[in-house]
Amino acid sequence: MIRTSGVALSKLINDILDLSKIEAGKLEIINAPFGLHACTKDICAFFIREAKHSGLKLECNISSDVPEIVIGDESRLRQILTNLLSNAIKFTERGKIEANLSCSKTRRNVDPKHSVRLFFTITDTGVGIESESFSQLFQPFSQVDSSAQRRRIGTGLGLAISKRLCEMMGGSISVESKPGEGSTFRFTMEMEYQDEADTPNPSW
Repeated sequence: MIRTSGVALSKLINDILDLSKIEAGKLEIINAPFGLHACTKDICAFFIREAKHSGLKLECNISSDVPEIVIGDESRLRQILTNLLSNAIKFTERGKIEANLSCSKTRRNVDPKHSVRLFFTITDTGVGIESESFSQLFQPFSQVDSSAQRRRIGTGLGLAISKRLCEMMGGSISVESKPGEGSTFRFTMEMEYQDEADTPNPSW
């Protein structure tokens, strides 16, 4: 109980600090090369184990044209995926969850670094959300007011922070849902990648 409470308190403090930094314009997006496929699979692998404990199935699908290596903020991408996948498991009692990643590429004529827009989709078969409550979802400290949602404790900060982070990385986040039928969260972000065909061969 002490360990669980400590982890929950640490997450709450970190969320409040992140939100404070965002609102003060002090949170920086760090752009550095990282393995996008490896990052996505790593997070999904963790939540696959979590889903199994709850009797759920979690699938992770990455389109073949998604670059292996991109330039962006890996830690903030992990934060968004963690928020959405943990929520999907938390609010799904039976069925499955799907995490899908696809992209749209833009090639530049001179610069070897090209732009890629990433499309993430997290779909669950959970309790669902009333359409009138969509506007509340991304507000700080706001939670959907329903008995099914209230049974699941949360801070009401994860989605608000995820929305701000997506916007800071040139993207957006949205939701589609029906009560009793599950929810689909979609988010996008802009990153850079270098096409292998553009990488010069070393001269000996």
